[in-house]
Amino acid sequence: MSNSNGWIMKQTWSDLLFLHWPVDPSWLKTLLPEELDVDTFDGEAWIGIVPFEMSGIRFRGMPSVPFASTLLELNVRTYVKFGDKRGVHFFSLDANHNLGVWIARNFFRLPYFRARLTKSERDGTFYFNGVRTHRGVKQSKFQVSYRPIGEPYQSEKENLDFWLTERERLFVVHNGNVFQGDIKHEKWPLQKAAFMILEDTLSDDYFFKEERVLAHFSKTVTTHLWPFKKVSDT
Repeated sequence: MSNSNGWIMKQTWSDLLFLHWPVDPSWLKTLLPEELDVDTFDGEAWIGIVPFEMSGIRFRGMPSVPFASTLLELNVRTYVKFGDKRGVHFFSLDANHNLGVWIARNFFRLPYFRARLTKSERDGTFYFNGVRTHRGVKQSKFQVSYRPIGEPYQSEKENLDFWLTERERLFVVHNGNVFQGDIKHEKWPLQKAAFMILEDTLSDDYFFKEERVLAHFSKTVTTHLWPFKKVSDT
């Protein structure tokens, strides 16, 4: 892991829903940049949809800015390898913060898209609604209700829920070059989750299988992000 003093951004992530389902690894490979390989658990690849709230966003040495330090995010992700390193690859990241989207797209080359996102909570159930509004890309909608069930626990290293959630790096490929960004946070406090999909066109291209979905909830973690670094030889 990167030097603990080298982080550039701090964030708190709250009320996360992890929805994961298995897909065929050979099919998933066709969706990835050729520089990345599919990561698998017991021979299966996985895709996830993750809605959550991000707050306390600040760059190192700078205070949080009230009007710019909170946003909602809805991402579609999968799990990949580059050499012997495992990490996350994002297919899309929808956010309701126009400046944040612009920065992420232009400086970090991440596939962020502008969206209209809302989150509310009633009697322990969360309601998350997303409508992508970014021009020039495929539009999508995703609406879900979810709530934690059972007591919080920490996943064990050999288990699937650990493999799906405890990822400390992400990969971005730009012009044939692979860049790695490290992410450090305390271990996820996980709970099983009950959910109901109310509307979904976000997963249309990803063989969403509701009957095989694994659902987890996490209340909050604080994360530190390191600068992207080029890790490929090209």
